[in-house]
Amino acid sequence: MDTLKHGYEEKNYMSYMKFERSLNRYGWIIYVLLILADIYVRRQIANQSLDNKHIILQCAFALLYIIISYIKLSKGNLIYQKPRIVTIIKIFEIVTAVCLISTLYNSIMYYFVALLPITIVSLSRGFKGSIVYLMLGWATQNLSQHLYLRFIGGGPDYSHQFPCFYLVIISIHYLLFTVFCFIWGDIFNEYIKSEEENKTLIDRLGDKFIQLEQAQKEIQSHYDKLIKTNNILEETNNKLTTSVAEFFTLQQISQAITSIFDMNELLKFVNDVIIGVMGVYHSTIALCSGPNNKLKVQVSSIFDKKDLAIVSDYINCDIITQSSLEGHSMIDNNVNTSEYPFTKGRNIQSLICVPFFSKGRPLGVVLIEHSIKDAFDDENMRLLEVIAQQVSIAIENARLYQQMHDLATHDALTGAYNRLYFNDKIIEEFNNALDRGHDLSFIILDIDFFKKFNDTYGHLFGDLVLKTISKYIMKTLRKEDMFARYGGEEFVILMPYTSLEQAAEKAEEIREGVSKLIVSDRVISASVTISIGVSSYPETSGRPQELVSMADDALYKAKESGRNRVCISKPKSEN
Repeated sequence: MDTLKHGYEEKNYMSYMKFERSLNRYGWIIYVLLILADIYVRRQIANQSLDNKHIILQCAFALLYIIISYIKLSKGNLIYQKPRIVTIIKIFEIVTAVCLISTLYNSIMYYFVALLPITIVSLSRGFKGSIVYLMLGWATQNLSQHLYLRFIGGGPDYSHQFPCFYLVIISIHYLLFTVFCFIWGDIFNEYIKSEEENKTLIDRLGDKFIQLEQAQKEIQSHYDKLIKTNNILEETNNKLTTSVAEFFTLQQISQAITSIFDMNELLKFVNDVIIGVMGVYHSTIALCSGPNNKLKVQVSSIFDKKDLAIVSDYINCDIITQSSLEGHSMIDNNVNTSEYPFTKGRNIQSLICVPFFSKGRPLGVVLIEHSIKDAFDDENMRLLEVIAQQVSIAIENARLYQQMHDLATHDALTGAYNRLYFNDKIIEEFNNALDRGHDLSFIILDIDFFKKFNDTYGHLFGDLVLKTISKYIMKTLRKEDMFARYGGEEFVILMPYTSLEQAAEKAEEIREGVSKLIVSDRVISASVTISIGVSSYPETSGRPQELVSMADDALYKAKESGRNRVCISKPKSEN
């Protein structure tokens, strides 16, 4: 019973706090009205002149009460967590209220008002919780009333006819209120006792219910075992059938992985196998790209361009992105278009999403869809996961191959193509220009006074200059243009389908843009210029070697002419 009582008291303490807030919010109005009423009585009924000391004293007590109320309201969350502080504030509150009542003209009519704060205590915490406050109120009321009449006066003093008049009246008030608190406390205890009996009865009923539930579980358990045995036999048969199909599917994919080296062809083949094996409405494969691993559709069985565009735009919705990044599969047999916006307008009712994952890194997802509800089960998802594991290995191998290819063909510092790759590419592009009859222009550029940067600021800042210029130039070029580091601070640009005049305009645009760059490493800031030479087939050159040599001669001329300029090689007709 003590435990229940403690729990109930804790609950009532929270109720007590609510009552306290309400009293603090509106209690000060009562005391302000009492002061106004007292002024009226003294002035109009008792025909007394207003005494400043009465008003000052009453306002002081009222102000003190308001301050206490404000503290409790504004700092309530901190104060109410510490019962001792609540008790001290309650004592100040009662003393303030009692003293204010004692200053009223007809104070014996308002003794009950001072008991309002104690009422909340008795209602929410029982008789024992209010005894201390009752004794405090009684003692303070007697003392404050006596001191007021003796030293200040200004009201009817009945103690001349009966010396113990106020003591008796106050005692009667508090005795009646004590009886009331006692009755309420008795009801409080009876309520706790009733709660204990109810709890005991509920516990007994709970025990009976548990016994019945256990008996029911035993019966259900025997029945479940029979069902389970039957299901195991059915599962075994299904697994044998599925295993044969899985083995055939995985064999096909393994052969494709070892024989198909082009990533797009491999993904198309796998997508076709998934559609055939799973019997799905649509299958889509999307791979992660960029620093944020955003999904990009690579292969899909969706032929409608509008529908495919919707899938591409919304494939990075929250659910699919979470599946991709966290590496967990998901199945939904009751698709809601608000959760899967990429299904809008396609009547998709069921889907499975399985991620491609390798070495803890997301690679992409395979997404299969069906127009029928409840079209998929866990076995479908498991088979798709096995396929995804094989494909993940193939994707990772393809990316490693691409990385090795990039290392072999790109300059590690600037990200531009290297000279070896350029030497092969210029012959390839020149042959294309010969066969198809289009122009091929060549630009060579050199950073002015680059040695000065290295000598003055160090090689690290020189490297920063190379990277900054390379990054800028690569942003300005077309997709079909080729940018390569030719050696040291020299770079070349190969521009198919570009005349000499167009190449010269592009070269001037690059030169002007580079001259406006500010290279900075947060300690050193510097500007840089470049000199450029331009040649073109068939206007100035008839062979790949001539493209390079003619542009190089023009570059030399640009440097001899004062640097930071573009020079064009002479047409063959002028040579």
